[in-house]
Amino acid sequence: MQKYDIIIIGAGISGLSFAHYCAKDGFKTLLLEKNEKVGGALHSHHFGDAGGFWIEMGAHTCYNSYANLIGIIEDCGILGRIIAREKVPFKMLVGNKLKSISSQLNFPELLLSIPNLFKIKKQGQSVESYYSKILGRTNFERVLAPALSAVISQKANDFPADMLFKRRLRRKDIIKKFTFSAGIQTVAASIASQRNIEIIKGKEALLVKHNGSLFEVVTESGAYESDSLALAVPAVSAARILKEAFPETAEKLSQIRVETVESMGVAVKRDLVSMPSVAGVIAVSDSFYSAVSRDVVKDDAYRGFTFHFKTGITSHEAKLTRISEVLGIRRSQIEHFVSQENLVPALKTGHNILVSEIDRSISKSRLMLTGNYFDGMAIEDCVTRSLKEFLRLKASHGG
Repeated sequence: MQKYDIIIIGAGISGLSFAHYCAKDGFKTLLLEKNEKVGGALHSHHFGDAGGFWIEMGAHTCYNSYANLIGIIEDCGILGRIIAREKVPFKMLVGNKLKSISSQLNFPELLLSIPNLFKIKKQGQSVESYYSKILGRTNFERVLAPALSAVISQKANDFPADMLFKRRLRRKDIIKKFTFSAGIQTVAASIASQRNIEIIKGKEALLVKHNGSLFEVVTESGAYESDSLALAVPAVSAARILKEAFPETAEKLSQIRVETVESMGVAVKRDLVSMPSVAGVIAVSDSFYSAVSRDVVKDDAYRGFTFHFKTGITSHEAKLTRISEVLGIRRSQIEHFVSQENLVPALKTGHNILVSEIDRSISKSRLMLTGNYFDGMAIEDCVTRSLKEFLRLKASHGG
């Protein structure tokens, strides 16, 4: 059995960034991914039957405040391939009509509430308890609650307020909001193409064994050994994989709920859609949370939209029907579409306490945990957690 310095389970941005740091430092690195593609939420779907036109199925924007991500982009030699996003607005869908966000605000209430921004701290508060005081109750319910639910693709009210909209230093030499000409998956593909990272796709990790010094990752078709192990999968999956070898950690991970987001992306001929250019559509009281637009990267032939639907309430055909209604086209005019499910953490206030307990449970081991359920759901949050865990790994090897 071939032995590795580190095995990483999960090839989303968390696993890929962890693999990048390990391989860069000389660790013999194996990355296991249960799907046939890498990237996870960094998936830019290319429609071969639409001339290669692409849309984002998960994450859709990078920022110049993502310092650790930009460092990886520089390491991969693709900094010169970034492009600016077109400046187009977000709109709200209210009663089947597109409205500007500002038109839905109650400005007298906003003026009375905004001074609370300087009095109330985010820490320990939910999105609802914090922002309803900052913007006012009416503004929260009419505007911010649906907007934040659109951001995290779940009802946002109970989500920890301090895990959203973090202040970060910006790289002034980098475009403020950017993507790539072939989509954000460019980052995932570039990391995965590095020769010093071995990737095995289509391999699901069933369980982990640990004898005190070596890890053994068991799959349906074989097992792999390593000195160290990193899990970069949803908390529910990590709990299942670790149940035998690390029961205490697994029990704590099992307390983190996840939501399934049913995403459907479409490519429609440009001349069929009369909707003005938008960055995205925020839904209010609808079967979907948001629709992210490809209008930020213009194409002469097509427009693209990815609708993030609420789980289990809408059939495949009903999704396509609702999309056609929102776009103002006939169902038959949607020729190109794709579906994907993503798992996102459904976090509550006090989550930081649970994270501290999880970290304590693995602090003296060579088990590393990374993902979007530690410090936040943004791409940079995932990369930062991976870097933090890599530094712990390096320290355990005397580095």
